[in-house]
This record gives sequence, structure tokens and C-alpha cells, in this order.
Amino acid sequence: MIGWKLLATLFPGPRRFILGALFAEPDRWWNMADLASRAGISAKSARPYISGLQNCGLLQTKHEHGQAWFQAERSSPVYAELASMMVKLSAESGGATILVVEDQPATAQVTRILLESWGYRVFETHKPEDAMRVFGEQPEIHLLLSDVNMPGMDGRQLVVELRRLKPDLAVVLMSGDVGSDGFPRGCSFLQKPFNPSGLARIVRRELERYVPRINGSSH
Repeated sequence: MIGWKLLATLFPGPRRFILGALFAEPDRWWNMADLASRAGISAKSARPYISGLQNCGLLQTKHEHGQAWFQAERSSPVYAELASMMVKLSAESGGATILVVEDQPATAQVTRILLESWGYRVFETHKPEDAMRVFGEQPEIHLLLSDVNMPGMDGRQLVVELRRLKPDLAVVLMSGDVGSDGFPRGCSFLQKPFNPSGLARIVRRELERYVPRINGSSH
């Protein structure tokens, strides 16, 4: 995606994820912890990136109750260009929303960061029961990306329950030690460990298959 390649050139590393979050949701005030989480790093590690963006005039800051909050600086000469870039990235992803369910937090976080870097909106959960709750609160979810083997309800059972609520839900089940035998109908399988290109390819394929048009955008 050209937009993210350009951002990676101008703002390498975690800074591009922080910048992407700020300009994708320009009206939101972010704290350090939330921006760090979006970039997949600690708050301590995020501070130099935040300072760099402040020094470039890309952030405005406010302090409330002893905490700093950050927002994209609309008066920046490059604000319009960066904001437009985020809109284009969202259009390239079709405005799709993905629910990630993975009981290994590190794997879940890396997966979320990859998907967000391609312009998708992502909800990250670590337990099937949390996934059920988020799904009930977020009816716009288009694709479920779930591990198969999890404590309690496994990925197959989760698909059955969620498709009772949304029959056209796109599904990708992933595992490192099982095949696709016994999967509910219409589920795709992603072998773990996976590489970014494999993840991107299967997610886009399933969204094209189940959700040909999202927010008026054709895939």
C-alpha cells in the first residue's frame, strides 16, 4: 500500500503506527499508553517518538489530572495531506472491521498491529467470552480471525455462536497443530506461524468473498 510505504519512509518504525492512529482519528485525544499500545511498544519506548512528532509540529498536547493527552495538530502544514492519506488507507481496506481472538497476548498484539497497518479497524481479544461480548457491542464486525485451540470454548464453537448472530460473517481460523478438518462450513484456515503476506492475502480474500461492498467501496 503506497500510503504506508510513504509513511514508513518518512517516519520509520513505531512512529508510523502512532502517526497513523492520530491522523486516522483526528478528533480523538490519546494518552501515552493508548498510542504505545497501537504501536506495539511500551509507554517508555513511545516517549521519544511522541516527542519527535511534537517537535515536528504534528501534535497538540493538553494536560488533565496529571496526565498528558495528544491529538493531531490541525494547523500543521502537512495535516491535510496526512489526514487524506489515512482516508485513502481506510478506503483501500474497504472500511472493514476485524475481530482477533488469540489467547497468546503477544501473538494477538502483533496480528492486530499488522492488520491496523493495512488500514483495517481491529478489536483484539484473548478469550472467547470476551470475543462474544465485543461482537455483541460491535455489530459492524466483518471478519473473525480466531485461534482454534483456546481454553473453554474453542475457535470452532466460537464461529458457530457468532454466526447465529451474523450468518454472513467472514471467518479465518488459525492454528499451529491442527488442520481444517471439522471446521464449520465456509471457514478458511491459516497455518501458524504465518508471515505477513500470507495473513494479508487470506484476510483480503475472505473479505472479498463474504463482504464484496463495505461502506460503498468495491473490492
